[in-house]
Amino acid sequence: MNEIARVLKTAGIENYLFEAGIIAGHAEKNNLDPYALAGRRTLREPIQYIIGEWEFYGDTYKLNKDCLIPRPETEFLTEYLINNAKKNALILELCSGSGCVSVSALIRRRDLCAVLVDILPGAVSVSRENAVFHRVSDRMEFYCLDLVNDAVEIMRLCKPDLIVSNPPYLSTAEVTRLKTEKTELSHEPEKAFYGGEDGLDFYRFIISGYSAFCDEMVFECGLGQYKKITGMLEERGFSCEIIKDYGGIERVIAGKK
Repeated sequence: MNEIARVLKTAGIENYLFEAGIIAGHAEKNNLDPYALAGRRTLREPIQYIIGEWEFYGDTYKLNKDCLIPRPETEFLTEYLINNAKKNALILELCSGSGCVSVSALIRRRDLCAVLVDILPGAVSVSRENAVFHRVSDRMEFYCLDLVNDAVEIMRLCKPDLIVSNPPYLSTAEVTRLKTEKTELSHEPEKAFYGGEDGLDFYRFIISGYSAFCDEMVFECGLGQYKKITGMLEERGFSCEIIKDYGGIERVIAGKK
């Protein structure tokens, strides 16, 4: 492990001791070459993709490169569902990725059901796998559909009580910077984080295209985006609650008619 830590430290990996331990343990458990795994990490491939799983809301989730890596800020979406979804609610999650938001909520709320939609086949596959692993798949459905071009079909699938989404919300400028800097995020699927010129394209479409079909919508958003998203929701007759994340950033917008 010490040699792995040295390799990671030389490559500028900030948490090199922590990650060296994860790599060594994963390699031993799965009979893999730890130095090959460390080599991938020196190229800034996220540790989460290297080991193929990560923790979210205290639960472990399988991952692949068709889904974003679960982040602590997104736990606020799950927390909202657990504490605020009405009894026996049907949730429609758009841009569902690994399924961590809804699956973690359904683990703790056995009255809830969910329909998950994502455009990337690998994400749909891994979300189903995670639901089976956590024993909530009997209350879930999974679809590989485009929320923009397949909106009519999606709304025929269910009549949701609540729509939840962590849609792509990075702007063109942010994505260009990420590609230039070649950070860890550049390894994640662009379709899962690019939200158009100002990062708000998917909010515009979801709110305009889906808000007539439910009385509650809950979104994660990026830094400084909450005012414009709140305005979109209010124009459609929603009253909004803003929830800040661990860093005090306005991260979740909950709109109710």
